[in-house]
Amino acid sequence: MMVGRMNSPLARIVLAKPLTVRRIVQVGFVLFFVLVGWQFHRFVVSLSAAHADDVAARPPAAEAFLPISSLMSLTCLLKGGGANHVRPAGLVIFSLTLTLSLVLRRGFCSWACPIGTISEYAHTLGRSLFGRNYALPAWLDTPLRGIKYLLLAFFLGFILRTPADSLAGFIHEPYNRIADVKMYAFFADPSRVTILVLAVLLGLSVLVKNFWCRYLCPYGALAGLLSMLSPAAIRRNAGVCTSCGRCTRACPNRLPVATERCIRSAECTACYTCVSACPARGALAMTLGTARRRLLLGAFLYGLLTVGAFLLVSQSARALNYWQSDTPPEQYQYLNAHMAEISHPTAYSPRPQANHTPPE
Repeated sequence: MMVGRMNSPLARIVLAKPLTVRRIVQVGFVLFFVLVGWQFHRFVVSLSAAHADDVAARPPAAEAFLPISSLMSLTCLLKGGGANHVRPAGLVIFSLTLTLSLVLRRGFCSWACPIGTISEYAHTLGRSLFGRNYALPAWLDTPLRGIKYLLLAFFLGFILRTPADSLAGFIHEPYNRIADVKMYAFFADPSRVTILVLAVLLGLSVLVKNFWCRYLCPYGALAGLLSMLSPAAIRRNAGVCTSCGRCTRACPNRLPVATERCIRSAECTACYTCVSACPARGALAMTLGTARRRLLLGAFLYGLLTVGAFLLVSQSARALNYWQSDTPPEQYQYLNAHMAEISHPTAYSPRPQANHTPPE
């Protein structure tokens, strides 16, 4: 009976290697975002319908791809400007991601982010094609890693200095309300420059591990800085470690796992690659808590907490009616029809703008 239970599908997942568990979660998130993308495509296409009743449902989770808007919403909320209903799902997802980074490290990047997953599979493809990935020399790697922090400093410096009423003014502007459709149009009909930039980034991601995440993503930079305060970390038991160095060689972020007792670097994405590579049982583990009381975070538990948090928070927000945007279909139709005339505002009004509903 016990053997039968150990061979059950659930048991095989629970006892699977860390990388296997993470890849299952990654595939689940990718499939979810593919579904969101398809639903959003149907929504955009339906905006040309004659009647607002014929507009397809807009998936709120698409707001996850507007992190700058979500950062402005969170900053406005923290400054006393209230929680807006223009992009509520974006605010919820962004806040949850930062909270998870603070509690469970920067696992969003390697477990949930579809861009992170694409980047990982790109360098896996590169290793298959060329037999290796290329590591930039330290004199070039270090300054390049600073780019994402400079980008983060630019956005934070601008947004944090903006008063709450001015942030609210931007949030309620037509540009922010139609930003998701603008983003769709940008990628649905890309220019040659856009195609070239994307091709170069993809090519570099094939050659260099996590090129986008390591050097250019300001979202990951913010999550990484918060993760340095996290009670969770990869810890090495020096008494069990054989000093083989496999963990360091396996780490996609080039962290010196084999020589550190605890990895608290902002570059650690809790990917469990080092744990999977370690041949000595108990030498490496992700733990949560203080020295007096620590919880062992196996990959299955980590994935369960991550997926469970997204499901619980999103469904709770939906139940509390803070998930759907307050932009009605007819307003989306009007803004979509006049999208070419809507540009990024150069100055923010001290008061929230009107909803810019279509004329009767």
